Amino acid sequence: MIAAARPGKMFRPALALGALLLAAVVVRIIFLVQIGNSDVGNFLSLDSRFYQELAGDLAAGAKLPAGPISFNPLYPLFLGFTFKIFGDGLMAPRIIQLVMGILTIVLVYHAGARIVDGPRKGRPSGVAVAPVAAAMALLYAQFTLYEGMILSTSLEVFLLVAAFVLSLSLDGDMTGERVMKIGSKKISLWLSGALLGAFCGIGSLGRPNLFLLLVVALPVWLIWRGRRKRRGMQAAAGCIIGAAIFLAPPIAYNAVRTGRFVPVTTHGGINFYIGNLLGSEGLFHPPNGMRADMRGMIDDAKTMAEIETGHSMTEPEVSDYFFRKALGEIRSNPGAWLRLIGRKFILFFNGAEVPDVPNVFFYEQSCGVLKLLFVPFALIAPLGICGLVVLFRSGRNRSVVSLFLGCAILSILAFFVNTRYRLPAVPILILLAAFFVAWAAREISRKRFRIVALMAAVAVGLFLLVSHRTMVKMNNSAAYAMLGNYFVENDNVTKAGEAFAEAYRLAPENADAIINYARILRRQNRLQESVDLYKRAYDRMPRFPHLALEYGSLLETLGWREEAERLYRETLLNGKTQEQVLACKLLAHSALAAGEREKAISWIKRALDIAPQDLQLAKLLERIESGR
Repeated sequence: MIAAARPGKMFRPALALGALLLAAVVVRIIFLVQIGNSDVGNFLSLDSRFYQELAGDLAAGAKLPAGPISFNPLYPLFLGFTFKIFGDGLMAPRIIQLVMGILTIVLVYHAGARIVDGPRKGRPSGVAVAPVAAAMALLYAQFTLYEGMILSTSLEVFLLVAAFVLSLSLDGDMTGERVMKIGSKKISLWLSGALLGAFCGIGSLGRPNLFLLLVVALPVWLIWRGRRKRRGMQAAAGCIIGAAIFLAPPIAYNAVRTGRFVPVTTHGGINFYIGNLLGSEGLFHPPNGMRADMRGMIDDAKTMAEIETGHSMTEPEVSDYFFRKALGEIRSNPGAWLRLIGRKFILFFNGAEVPDVPNVFFYEQSCGVLKLLFVPFALIAPLGICGLVVLFRSGRNRSVVSLFLGCAILSILAFFVNTRYRLPAVPILILLAAFFVAWAAREISRKRFRIVALMAAVAVGLFLLVSHRTMVKMNNSAAYAMLGNYFVENDNVTKAGEAFAEAYRLAPENADAIINYARILRRQNRLQESVDLYKRAYDRMPRFPHLALEYGSLLETLGWREEAERLYRETLLNGKTQEQVLACKLLAHSALAAGEREKAISWIKRALDIAPQDLQLAKLLERIESGR
């Protein structure tokens, strides 16, 4: 049998947890050393760089950017606080996140013990489930990988598991099975609910699509769960207040700047549109004309919305516009949308790890310890599904598990699937997988082979289904593109060229891959190849002003002045302030090269009309007028 009547003599839970935590510490120390010594140790994606720069500004005393919040604020605030205390290096936030990863394993262990707490016929012992679940969490490489990234994912995973463990405890308290205590003092349901709400409120600042669902669902569940003794109202009220403490500031901040209700951030509409437009595969693929990074996509979405509507728009209006546009596409073909939802549901359990920013395959080349973490999602998912079936059969903790897993799935179905969005749900599936493993071992020890064989066959069938990767076309082009940008920043043109060439080879139709390769070819003085690629990119993204300026500058270098000036003038009409100023400067440079000094002066004066406080423009005008 898995657990004996006297587990103290055969199995020591504290010793097992200690051994697992020691292994987790060793793995994370090795990972920290390897990522610090690798070529990619300081390599940041565009999103991570935005968080780093914003956090640095906040640590220095700056205010949030003007306008409503257009990003998830949890991580910049966390990073800014860390920078304020420890300086602006990456080591401190990585260490804190790795420590949170270790605490997540502890929480998974305690959830494994709690999810089977209490005697029940046919139920495996928590003494067996807890270490199996913790071991699987330790051996899942994505947890360790994301703990080393400058992203909020590890915080989100920790907060969700903490909320799950607390919900299990609240469930037992409200049903009278186990009273929540600190020492000998009972914890009130109101206080427990407030702490649960606080976890979800904080989580909403990092992953609104998931935690806002929990903020709504948990009070309803608490009222329903405690309805017999009318105790759920206390916990539900505490939950609402706890969440409101952290949600009220961003809501008030956005209301002051927009005059309307904006929960947390203004970029939900474009993400909803990307995940539900006709022809979507359920993955993140920005529409033509939009960049793939967070800030670029938000800017391009605003430009596209304003062009399509013919008037300027605020960021909340842009979000509403794309939300309505997505609903219009759904109404136009509801059958296709339902098929898309079904596809996203299958993708949620698919074994393919769809990369968003970091890619575990990519980092394994520099951080060999990740290769030792061998438990894949393709194993966790089928075992987790079977564990859910067994758990429903035993009738214990079904509502808590269903609530959290259901919200996690709905948060994906409403948008799109990738590893980063799915990761907070993985601990729940790991707990269910461990439950199934312990149940199967217990049934075998009791010689109940028929039911185990049936469930094993189901697990194998599910494994074959979720490990079938043809429905997801894995492409590492984005990872190589980010690596190329990192090498560019470090003036390693040779390695940057190799990375961008590989990114282009893997995705020759991707606009970002085309632009990046065109840029590096220009730096390598392969001008004709570069201009051919710029033309392809411009034909795909004619509304991307900065691309038009780059393309025009190269055309001017090749002697095609007239075509270059056409692109500069186009940007002057359609670009933003910074781009308009740059267009004027390029037009002035072109005029000077042609010996037209008065024309160049007029262009700089026009730039000063656009940006009258720009001292560099004033100095440039003075030099041109004096003939220097």
